[in-house]
Amino acid sequence: MFSDGFKSVFSFFISNIAFDDNKKNAYIKKEFNNLNFYFDLNVPLQHSEYGSRELIIFGYAVDVFNGQSENIAEAMLNSTKSFTDVIEYEKRLGGKYVIFYAENSKCYCLGDATCSVPIFYTVGLNDFMCCSNPNEIIKKYNLKPDPELQKIRDSGSLNQAMPYDVTPYKEIKQLLPNHYLDFSTEKAKRFVNSNKKQKVITSEEAAKVIAPMIENITEFYSSKFKILCPLTSGRDSRVVYAFLKKINRMVNSYTIWKDSFKIDSQDWDVPVELAKISGNNHEQIYKEAITEEKKRSMDETLGVNAYPDDAFVLSVTVNKHYGDCATMEGDIIGQVGKCSLHRNIPSILATPAYFRCKLHNYSKESKKLLKEWLTELKQSGECVNSFDLFSVENRLGVWASHTHLIRNTMGQMYVNMFNSRSIIYTLTAVDRAMRMRSEVHIELIKLAAPELLEIPFEKDNSRIVSFAKSNSLVFYLASFAKYYVQKINFIKNRKMGRG
Repeated sequence: MFSDGFKSVFSFFISNIAFDDNKKNAYIKKEFNNLNFYFDLNVPLQHSEYGSRELIIFGYAVDVFNGQSENIAEAMLNSTKSFTDVIEYEKRLGGKYVIFYAENSKCYCLGDATCSVPIFYTVGLNDFMCCSNPNEIIKKYNLKPDPELQKIRDSGSLNQAMPYDVTPYKEIKQLLPNHYLDFSTEKAKRFVNSNKKQKVITSEEAAKVIAPMIENITEFYSSKFKILCPLTSGRDSRVVYAFLKKINRMVNSYTIWKDSFKIDSQDWDVPVELAKISGNNHEQIYKEAITEEKKRSMDETLGVNAYPDDAFVLSVTVNKHYGDCATMEGDIIGQVGKCSLHRNIPSILATPAYFRCKLHNYSKESKKLLKEWLTELKQSGECVNSFDLFSVENRLGVWASHTHLIRNTMGQMYVNMFNSRSIIYTLTAVDRAMRMRSEVHIELIKLAAPELLEIPFEKDNSRIVSFAKSNSLVFYLASFAKYYVQKINFIKNRKMGRG
C-alpha cells in the first residue's frame, strides 16, 4: 500500500495457508474450496455455488453477445457441467477478470483473454500460492533469483518480457493466455481455441461481427467509469476513440509528450484535429517527475529492479491527471488487428530465432524456451497461427503485464474494449495481409464514426521503414538486422554500466 494514498486494484491471493493479520485492512478473506482467498476491496467479486461445484469471477466481466453483466458467475455455473464447459463459456465474456473454479477437491484458475490481471503461482514449495503480484510470493518465502533465469532476465531490457512463462525465480511461474492453472498439480495446461483451420473472412465481415461485441464492452465500462482515451495519430487509438464517441458522444482524450515528437509531431498535432472535428475535449500533458518516495513505495511493493522505469513514469503521469478515471487502451487491436509484430511473414518462418528477435532478449536460453513454447503449441493441435498466438501470449500476456501490474498497484483502472476471446479469434480469421493494411481498423471506424477517417493516419517518414513494413521478406530480414544491432548496443551499454 502506498504512503501517498494509492489503493491497489485487481489484487488477489489464494493459498492453502493463512496470511498475516496486516493484510486484513486491505483485503477481504473468503473461503474457497478449503483455500484462503484474499481480494482487494476495490474490485467486484461474483461467487456462485451449485452442488459440489463453485465458481468465482474476480473483476469486471460482461457477456459480449448480450451485454449482461449481472450474475455472470451464476449463469456460467448453471450453464455448464465441467471445467471444460467453463473454458468454452468464457468465450462469451469480455473485460478484465480472473475466474476460479472448484469441483469436489479440484481447483482451477483461468485468466481473461490476455490475462490482463497478471497471475503468478508457486512451483515446488511446501505451500501453494497463486496471486497477482509475484513480490508477495518472493517476500513470503524469502526467495532468491535462480542464476540461469536471472541471466535471461539480465539479457534484455526490463521493458521487454521474459520468454514463455518463466520468471527470475524457479519457484514462480506466470500463467499465459490460453492456459489454465491446475492447483493440485501446480501446472498450467494449454486449451485450444480452434482445432480446425479457421475459415478466412474479410475485414468487412470481421468488423460487422465484432463491432456489437466491442459496443457491449464499451457500454459496460462506460456505465462503471469515466473513460479517458489516450489518443495519437495512429489507427489503434482511433478505433478506441470511434467507439467511445459512438457510445458516449463526448470523449475526453489526452496525449503525453514524448521526446520523439521533436522530430515528428504527428502524434502531438493530429489528436487535436480529431477532437476538434468531434467537438470534444483533448489535453496535451507532460510526463511527471518521479519522487524518491514514490520510487521507494513501488520498490517495496513490486521489488527493486522488477519493473521498467518508463512504464512507471507514464503510470504516475496518468494517475496524476486522471487517477479517478479509467484509461481505455487499444493495444490488442494493434497486436492482433493489424499484425504489428509480424506483418504477413509466411508461417514457415515462425521459428524460435525469429520470435527471439521480437522478444528482444539476447540470451541463448531464451531461444530454447521459445522452442519449448512452440513445441507445446504444435502438440496441442491449436490451428490459430503461431504469429498471432505469440502476440497474444508473449506480447500481451507477459510484456503488457508490466504496465498492468504497475497500473493495478497504483489503483489506476486500465481497461481494453477488445479483450475478449470471441473478438480476438475472430480477428485471427482475417488474412494477415489484409490486417497489416489496417483494413479491419478502417472498417470498424466506418461503422462507429466514419467522419474520423477524414483526418489521415500517421505516415512513416522513412521510405526504408515504409518499404520494410510492406514487404514480408524485407520485414523478416530487417527484424534480424535490427535485433543484432540492438544486441551490440545492449552489450556495449552494459559494459559501460548504462544498462
